[in-house]
Amino acid sequence: MEGANTARPTEADIVARARAMLPMLRQRAAETEALRRLPDATNREFAEAGFYKIMQPHRYGGYELRFGLQTELGAELGRACGSAAWVASITSCHPWLAGMFPPEAQDEIWGESAETTVSSSFMAVAPKVERTQGGYRVSGRWKFSSGVDHCRWAVVMLPIPPKVFFALLRLSECRVEDTWRAVGLAGTGSNDIVADSVFLPDRRLLDLDDVKGGPTPGSAVNDHYLYRLPVLAPLTFSIVGNALGVARGIAETIVEQLQVQKSRAGTPVAANQSIQLRVAEAQAEIDAAHALVFKDRDEIVRKGLAGETITLADRVRYRRDMSFSGQLCVRAVERLFPIVGAQGLMSDHPVQRGWRDLRAISHHLAMTWDIQGSLYGAVTLGLPCPDPKI
Repeated sequence: MEGANTARPTEADIVARARAMLPMLRQRAAETEALRRLPDATNREFAEAGFYKIMQPHRYGGYELRFGLQTELGAELGRACGSAAWVASITSCHPWLAGMFPPEAQDEIWGESAETTVSSSFMAVAPKVERTQGGYRVSGRWKFSSGVDHCRWAVVMLPIPPKVFFALLRLSECRVEDTWRAVGLAGTGSNDIVADSVFLPDRRLLDLDDVKGGPTPGSAVNDHYLYRLPVLAPLTFSIVGNALGVARGIAETIVEQLQVQKSRAGTPVAANQSIQLRVAEAQAEIDAAHALVFKDRDEIVRKGLAGETITLADRVRYRRDMSFSGQLCVRAVERLFPIVGAQGLMSDHPVQRGWRDLRAISHHLAMTWDIQGSLYGAVTLGLPCPDPKI
């Protein structure tokens, strides 16, 4: 197998590599936004740093590091570029999901190269499936596949009534359409995947009922707690880190400017008590969001290592907490944004770019408070979970 990496970095190594990239990512942020996808050089540097292998099975050259490291990636890289952080954290979590597929499917992904990366799309548009010998003929469109231009495979959500599956598509058998034109996370290349009568072998299907916690088809060969965790609730940890990072980056930029900024009268703007209170409250909100996210992450790791069940009550609480943390980040930035003044209206201003990126993150279904909060509320009040996939 080409590219198998025997030098397994530590979690601290990965975080340090991400932190060292911040100046480069700030320099390339405008280019990333203009390209509407990750620059090839950035993608290459992410791969060389090992970001895409942090949750990849060890038997295929991956690192099998602690769950939530993808969250830390987003929290670091987002301080410089929301789009780059999004692609890194999202792409890095897909080997975790792929590692739950049957071993034969994993062999297809990484059998020739451990460097192969995987994208995803859970938004299917009018998919059609037809049963055939050994699998299905599949046609359809899957939207918002972030980083897909740099990947060879994609995990998509595919309804095959009466059930729903994750399915692995080989991207060379599909068409990637350049459809991503967005005001926020503009550089994520979240384009569409189009399949036209593509053959999908049965081995590339994973029943969503098999990934709610406990043994999976892939855990028979990947004996690490990662591949026995539930998927759809913890998957939000691959998103929320980006909100933390972008909010932190905006706060850092504004505080740095305030330390030298003078009013028209020549007095320090930072001497204004209302400015001080805005900064204090916003930083407290970001810190509170960070603490809540990583408290839950630590719980997942502890339960995973101990083989404890992650209950439905746990899963909807994680959804509640990740969404609420995102709301805290939005509130913090909305409190700080007016301080920037008219220059914050310029599309190339880093705070303006960050504000748009954070708003885009908050619009993700997994970060939408009304939806995620209601899941928790329903289960806590003894009602059926509104989302049976969780």
